[in-house]
Amino acid sequence: MTTLLWLGAAAPLHSVRWLDGALAAAAAFEGAIAVAAGDPAWLDLAADRAMRARVATAGIVLEASLDYLGWAQVAAAAARHLGATTVLVDEASRPERFAETAAIADALGAAQLTSVIALAPDGAVIHASRAGVGGLHTVRIRGAAVLGVRIAGPAIDEYPTPMPSATMRRLAFSALGLDPAVLAHRTLAPRAAREPHRTVESVVEHLAVHVLPRQGR
Repeated sequence: MTTLLWLGAAAPLHSVRWLDGALAAAAAFEGAIAVAAGDPAWLDLAADRAMRARVATAGIVLEASLDYLGWAQVAAAAARHLGATTVLVDEASRPERFAETAAIADALGAAQLTSVIALAPDGAVIHASRAGVGGLHTVRIRGAAVLGVRIAGPAIDEYPTPMPSATMRRLAFSALGLDPAVLAHRTLAPRAAREPHRTVESVVEHLAVHVLPRQGR
């Protein structure tokens, strides 16, 4: 039974601790593989942190900017390609991952569980604890499931600049069975550059040409 850890399409927004925590959780599953998509710099970081956690990695080079449904299609295709029945999602590193968890589960026709803070595989059963209304809840999971994990790794001040990985398995986009024309509908439009805020001095300078000079007495 293969377990896939979906690391998403971009590096953590704040701390790499969430990435490390998700990898540590995946390491408890035999045959786990972490999958990341996006630009080469992010893939190098994901491969470096996974190597430290002793988790195999696969990367999908795709520099397009997709919405959460688009990335969920990519993750689901990778899970099918690798034969994964259990998918873990690093839900805490970026806000869009919460929505991706549900979308991946929907694409795979699998059960879903979010806000998981502890995992313990036990043969064909997974014991998962999640924070919910009324406190901590622990459930037993059998069969196909997508689990959004929020598990922090140990605190670190800084980490070395990752080097290009020679061990990361590369997944060709064409091998995943995705139709680029269909996925293009999930592409996000580029954001317009924000106009810089004008300072008081620049506003005064702009208005000066429209103001008549004061006449001397």
